[in-house]
Amino acid sequence: MSFASSPALFMGYLDDLSRPPQEQGQGQQLNDDDSSDPSTGPGSWKGPFQNTAKGLVPSGRGPLGSYLDFVSSSSNYKDASSSSSKMEEECEQNDERNKQEDTMIMDKRPAAASSWSNSYLTKFLDSSKDDARTDIRNLLTQRAIQSFMRLLEECRDPHSAKWIQQDFLEQRGNLVDYHGTGVQFIQKFGGTWDVPLLSMMQQPPHQIIISAKRRGRGHGGWSPNNPYLQERWVEIPVQIDPPNLVTRILSVREQIAKEWSEKDLDALVVANDLILDSFFEQTKAKRNRDIGAGYEAGGGAFVRMAQDLINDNARFSTQASSPFRRSNFDLLYNLCTQAAVHRLLREKMKRRDGDEDVSFKFLRDFYTGRAEEYFDGDLPFGRADDFLEDLLETSPFVISSSNRNDAGTASGLVDPVGTAEEIIQMRRLVAQEWKILMQRVPDDHMVLRQALLSNQMKRMKKDSSSSNDPLLNDSSESLDGFQ
Repeated sequence: MSFASSPALFMGYLDDLSRPPQEQGQGQQLNDDDSSDPSTGPGSWKGPFQNTAKGLVPSGRGPLGSYLDFVSSSSNYKDASSSSSKMEEECEQNDERNKQEDTMIMDKRPAAASSWSNSYLTKFLDSSKDDARTDIRNLLTQRAIQSFMRLLEECRDPHSAKWIQQDFLEQRGNLVDYHGTGVQFIQKFGGTWDVPLLSMMQQPPHQIIISAKRRGRGHGGWSPNNPYLQERWVEIPVQIDPPNLVTRILSVREQIAKEWSEKDLDALVVANDLILDSFFEQTKAKRNRDIGAGYEAGGGAFVRMAQDLINDNARFSTQASSPFRRSNFDLLYNLCTQAAVHRLLREKMKRRDGDEDVSFKFLRDFYTGRAEEYFDGDLPFGRADDFLEDLLETSPFVISSSNRNDAGTASGLVDPVGTAEEIIQMRRLVAQEWKILMQRVPDDHMVLRQALLSNQMKRMKKDSSSSNDPLLNDSSESLDGFQ
């Protein structure tokens, strides 16, 4: 079996504690300015508890070391016989230094992964059906890959996760923790949900070499100043089998689709139907409080029930949830809102035969002007509710729109609350259609599993043809008959 050899991989605690001095700087670097620093790597943080190659015990926490790593370092050791006044001064200095280092950590957090370009904002009205940007199947593939990478890290296999992100997807930044509905690699593969998986299964096997430091001088509790102890290094080959990774990603994808179809989309519909009633109740309560007294702002336009409902679903579920259950629901809620807006704009444009009425122009300008804030890139939680709240709190106003058939212009009164009601009704229809799509995911995977089986058979036939073993040759003939 042939392997596509990758360069020496240094990551996690193996990056900083197991890298020989002569090999420093061979790993891939994101920060060109700090390439000489052995503790700097793709997405590494700089903080008070860094792993350094000074004899610390590996913590297994990646670039960020543990507190025990920090206090066990000889450079940070405080002599117990110091005077109390000196200790107080040192404590004050440490507090100031920690504040500065905390600020550095926040300023140098790993960059977020790249997102979908905003070119779709000029094209989604030209399509008669849902565009790739708001296709739930693309989001499902994205979240399945991200969840699988998290599972790999939890199972102490960060090397496969790093191969998926950097070697296969060529995605920079922090992909695992990226919280957004449109990641760049989906657009790179043409905006089709199955193309990334089909492309991954066609990749040849890879081999990654891990260089690890064995117990010796200055490592594993051994004396760093003993001249009779020599540094010893061992190279560990790690095999990457892309078709096997695809099989496991499909299992994660089916689990997420099952969560969405059985519980989460129903919770989305329930929360969606409560928004307008909550908004009118909140408005009435604010008006009553405002009579005879100063109005106190706060509380939001409506009560947000979505996250509470998904928390209950996850808490009382009889099966273990996927790694990012709450994050997946928040992004599902966000994408459903965006898809509802796209459908509503296309319907308004179709009903008016291309004429720009006031309602269409208002929603188009309102959405395109805020798409980057509420729907694109790495997002905080609750952006779908923030978008609706912004729309509900907009005051009615008069707007002018141009008529394509006539030379004149028409003016009309914009009703933001009525527009929000249309989005809520459309979002309910979108969620119901998506539930049917998620129930069909296992059937969609049948084609991919057939492609996986065919790919494995071709590989076995290739391996057997290059071998002189008669047993393998007989199996090759049986494979030909099966195909």
